[in-house]
Parts: sequence; C-alpha cells; structure tokens
Amino acid sequence: MNTYRSAAVALTACAASLSLTACTAGITTASTAATSPAARNSSSASSSASASVSQAAPAIASRTIKVSGEFGSFPIPARAKVAENVASDRGAIVFFDQVTPAKVSSFYAQALPRAGYTITANSVISQSGGTVAFIQFTGHGVKGTIDALSKFTDSSVSIAGLGHKNVTTISIMPK
Repeated sequence: MNTYRSAAVALTACAASLSLTACTAGITTASTAATSPAARNSSSASSSASASVSQAAPAIASRTIKVSGEFGSFPIPARAKVAENVASDRGAIVFFDQVTPAKVSSFYAQALPRAGYTITANSVISQSGGTVAFIQFTGHGVKGTIDALSKFTDSSVSIAGLGHKNVTTISIMPK
C-alpha cells in the first residue's frame, strides 16, 4: 500500500508545486467548468451573448468503474487504461494513463456534475514543457482530487502497467 500512497503523494505534490509556481509567476489557470443548461439557453437568446460564451465541448466517451472499498462507481474516460484501483482505511486511489491532462479536465468538467458531484476547483496549467490538471470535487458523502500530469518522471514510483506520460490519479476519501 505504501507504493500507492507514495505515487499519489508524488503526483499530487508535483501538480501542487506546478500550480503554486504558476500562481507565483502570475500565470493564470484555465478553468474548464461546464456551462449550465440555463446559461447555454440564455446565451442563445441573445446573439451578442452567444458570441462571447463558448459552446460546451463535445462529450468524451466514458465508462464507470467500481472503486475499491465502499465508494461505489466512478466515471473515467473510456480510453483510460486503469493500472491500479486500491482502497485503504483512509480512502481509495485509482491510477490510469493514456488520457492527456486537458482531456481529463474537460471530461470531468462534464462527467462529475452528471454523476452528482460538485466541482470545487478545475485548473489546467502549462509549465516547464508539461501540462497539469488539478480537480477537486465533493458529493455522495466523499471528497476527492484528480491530478493529471503529461509527464511523470518520479523514478521512485513504479506501478505495474502505469506509464510515465499522461498519468492521472483519483483520490477519494470520506468527508
């Protein structure tokens, strides 16, 4: 279990440090929160408003997985290759790869609200030749984070089947 926790901590630390570096440098984050149906309807009512409001991105194919432990099912992008899905006394961690951070952000901006979760943060940052997505959410009695890195180079973390490109970690814990 220490390997999984170490990997999650390493991914989260990397995402957090890039976020902090970007904020300190004055780089803005790109939010990809989904537009509500009411906002989309009101924007189409006025041609000037519809020009300034972008249309919601097309839905990314999805599937659900049974999260280890007592957390039920959770949506993931259909193209994601799950390398690990483990539970501990503190929560559950899912590792997958093969989906870019931008697509992870876009996918969860749509999938989490549809699954009954509330997104509290969703940012995508480009820094030092890599991209990081960081998402926080709550709902169904849990809170969680999703961290996605385009390049994961921590050689101390090794999980069978998990590559070093487009690596995503989902951490879910009880509220």
